[in-house]
Order: sequence, then C-alpha cells, then structure tokens
Amino acid sequence: MKIKAAFIGAVGVPNNYGGFEMFLDSCSPTFVRIFDEVMVTCDRTRYENRDRYWQGVRRIFIPVRANGVLSILHDLLAFLAVFWRSNVVIVLGVSGGVFFPLFRLLCSVTGKKLIVNVDGIEWRREKYSVAKRTFLFISDRLAQIFAHRVVIDNEALRQFLTRSAQGKTCHIAYPGDHVIRTADSPDSSIGGTPRCLTICRIEPENNCHLLIEAFAKARQGNYIFVGNWEASRYGRELRSLYRDCPGLEMRDPTYNKAELASLRESCDLYLHGHSVGGTNPSLVEMLFYDCRILAFDCAFNRCTGADALDYFRDESELVAHLHSIEEYACVNRAEIRSRYTVEGISSAYAKMISGMFLSKDVDIRSQSLPRSRESDQSAQ
Repeated sequence: MKIKAAFIGAVGVPNNYGGFEMFLDSCSPTFVRIFDEVMVTCDRTRYENRDRYWQGVRRIFIPVRANGVLSILHDLLAFLAVFWRSNVVIVLGVSGGVFFPLFRLLCSVTGKKLIVNVDGIEWRREKYSVAKRTFLFISDRLAQIFAHRVVIDNEALRQFLTRSAQGKTCHIAYPGDHVIRTADSPDSSIGGTPRCLTICRIEPENNCHLLIEAFAKARQGNYIFVGNWEASRYGRELRSLYRDCPGLEMRDPTYNKAELASLRESCDLYLHGHSVGGTNPSLVEMLFYDCRILAFDCAFNRCTGADALDYFRDESELVAHLHSIEEYACVNRAEIRSRYTVEGISSAYAKMISGMFLSKDVDIRSQSLPRSRESDQSAQ
C-alpha cells in the first residue's frame, strides 16, 4: 500500500507565519523521500507565488484564511480538498475540531487515517474571550476523541489529554537543525556591550511586556525584538509605549533565513518569554546556536530545554540575569540538539503513520532515516 499524506491546518509552505509552518518547511521535503505523495494545504491569501509544487510537495490552495475565526472554515475546506487525494490526513491544530466526528466517519468508511497535532492548549490562552476559549476547549476534546492518533509536541501537554487519547498519543517535537549557521560568526558585542534578542509573535502569553520592562530596568546592552507588532492592539501599544527606550529596537517580522541566522549568530543572550504552547519552535531553533538562553520558567520550556537553559520566574529574576551575563559559561548542547533533528522528527512521523497501516502492505520508500527519541512515546 502506498502512503499519500496530507497536512492541513497551517498557513502553508514555504514558511511565512509560525511554528507549524516552520515544521512543514523543514520536514515536508524529507517526507517527499519517505511517502509516495505529500500534500500541504496553503492559505491562498498569504502567497503571491502559487506554484503547484514546492520542493516536491504538492500545494493545494484554500481561498479562506488559515488563522482567526475563519480557520474553522479553512480546516473544513482543506480536509475536503485533500480527502480523495490522500489516505492519511494530519491536521495541525484543533480549530476544526467540531468537524472531527464527520472527518472520522468519512475516514472510517474509506479506510483512511486521521491524525491531529493538538498544538499548545489554545483554550487556555488569556488573549481569547470566554466564548472563544470554550469553543476551543470543545474543539480540542472532539479532535482528541475522534482522531485515530494524537500528536503532542511536549511531554508537559500529556496532562491535558482526554482519557481516551492517552493510549493513542505520540510525542513528536519540532526540528531545529535546519537553521543556518554562518561559517564566521560576527562579533556579538560592540565595545563590550551585550546584544539581546527575541523573535516571537507579539502576544501576552509570550510575556513581551515583561521582557521589555526587564531590559529597560537593567539598562544593559542592546535589545533587538522581532515580532508582528502591528497585528494586535497589545503589540501596537507596546511599540508605542517603548518606542523611545534606549537600546531597544523593535523590528517587524522577517522570514529570510539568512537574516534570521545573522541575528541569532550575533547575539549574546536570547530572551524567551513563552508561557504556554508546548514546545515552541523558536526556542528549539535557538538551541542550535551557542548564546546563553534565558527562558520563562514553566513546565513546557523545561521539558524543551532542560539544563541547556537558564530560567526566570518574574521580572526581578530576569533583571538579575541581565546583570550577570558575563558570568555565563557555554553549555554543551550536543545531547539536547540530538532530540530535535529534521531526520529524527520525520522518522518519528513515518514510524507512527506506517504503524497505523501495519496490517497492510505499506510502502515506506526510505528506510534509512534514524530512529528518533521522540518516537519512543508512540502508541502501540
């Protein structure tokens, strides 16, 4: 049996948005080597270039936005667009969870498989109203119940699984070794002045306000903060409030890999404020650089970075860290980096999917991919 895998729910490839898109951007070309056909649905409104194929991946454009309230309709249309072309559908996120009873019924009568990556407990995000959080909670539960397999990207998410999902859940994170490393790293400081960096979406749960306020109080070095400042009221207010903060540079988002590599390679200190969301791809990517990383102290970040990171619980602790940057000794990250490789993550997905068709003659074209530690939690 040949495997035709379809990934839906993300903005698309190449990446121009966030975590799921980074995952598809880095792993889908490898999936092309493994499976007989790989499809990714794309938000038509986000791409001027709408070539049918990207690095061997078939792109299917959906004329509805993949984010916001329209993501519910997007997921339904995306599923219908790939259903007859694929035999396994991997849904990234739970926005379309209300349709999972229908998805499961259609898959069951046709012998297809349905997988959901539940993302990072969206229903707990304070940025949403009570009504939206309630809807997302219901969608999350329906997706977990009716999917054949559930993927979590962080072991700390296991506590939020339904009882029915516990036995069919796989832990598979995101890769980070696709980042560009420059052969000659630029000098990361000017006149002994340390450079700080953050790259993230500008949301309250990412503690952007805390990071900036701590930097302003520490008065230590320079700080480049890259994010979508104009996408929300929260971002616009922060940009206006701290526009004149000495040493702070608030830049608009960039997806240029060379530019991102230059920023990451040249910083002394990376500040990561995410407090929800499971494994954050931006943090995984920074693990493949050598600067010190300060992360908000929560279970998700500790599961991701373990002893390779330093942690802060509040503004005062972050200010103290900023004052002690010269005391940092570089940590060997070889072991933790081995958890987050493109080959390993791709192999984990291949193992999970092939296992779902185990009773059939499955044709997994590449058998050379190494076993990933992330696949150890695969459901039997």
